[in-house]
Amino acid sequence: MFTYDQKGIQIAGAELWLDALRKVSFSFVSHGHADHLKNHLRILATPATATFHTLRAKKAELLPLNFGESLELDGMRIRLYPAGHILGSAMIHIERDGTSLLYSGDFKLRPSATCEPIDVPHADILITESTYGHPEYVVEQSRDALIEELLGFISDCRRGGYTPVVMAYTLGKSQEAMKIFGDRGVSVRVHPAIWQMAEVYARFGVAFDRCAPWQGAAIAPEEVLIVPPHLAFTRALQFVPRRKTVFLSGWTHSGHGPGWRTDHRIPLSDHADFNELIEFVGMVRPHKIYTTHGFAGFPDHLRAAGWDAEMLA
Repeated sequence: MFTYDQKGIQIAGAELWLDALRKVSFSFVSHGHADHLKNHLRILATPATATFHTLRAKKAELLPLNFGESLELDGMRIRLYPAGHILGSAMIHIERDGTSLLYSGDFKLRPSATCEPIDVPHADILITESTYGHPEYVVEQSRDALIEELLGFISDCRRGGYTPVVMAYTLGKSQEAMKIFGDRGVSVRVHPAIWQMAEVYARFGVAFDRCAPWQGAAIAPEEVLIVPPHLAFTRALQFVPRRKTVFLSGWTHSGHGPGWRTDHRIPLSDHADFNELIEFVGMVRPHKIYTTHGFAGFPDHLRAAGWDAEMLA
């Protein structure tokens, strides 16, 4: 039903690609993170993802498709389902000649305060990400427990006279942190790049209380600062000399990446962990599974559980 080469995944006999890795004439774009955005001539995406695509200076003819709607195209029936990853993130479900295919970009089963909850349909063929497709990446704590840990870190910083600095990715994780803090009465300042993405969330109905952009100056003692991870160890924070940092990422189980140099780490993730990946496959109930951009050994775990799985290499 599809072909795969250096440009990525293309539906056989059709113009449509799925999160194409290089510029193509027509591609489905699963969500608004920069690594999924190319200068395709035409894109199929949710309205929110199309907005992020335009905001990040990508030019394309837009074919927006809302959740719950269907599109008839080249003999295919296409629907988009919420992926639970970030605002507007989607999985694409394609039916043709009696066979169905579900492609997931990044997704998560756990609930989120800032994006649509995941909705998982059945499909005969599943193409899925496997970012955390290793048993090392299992988050034992509930989402509520992780939030309480984050709020506890903030309280500890205040008692010690430190400014809490939260390191979170510009799109998705930062807005989740903004929502968590604002809804609990915590005042927040955020880097301008994060604020720009939050304005898109606001356009799509996600309200942020007690949040304002940070202009690089000192912040008030009762405020929390949220910045992208790459700025945490630069002169950008020179106006916040007495600070403690926390990194929000599923990668905090690993000893790699910028978060390992922070004072605290919390695995509050926008991705499915290892157990969620396995659970997701059971929800889809496919006859055949292909995995992408993750651990090469993940199909071994799926085969051990009785699934027919292999990695697209």
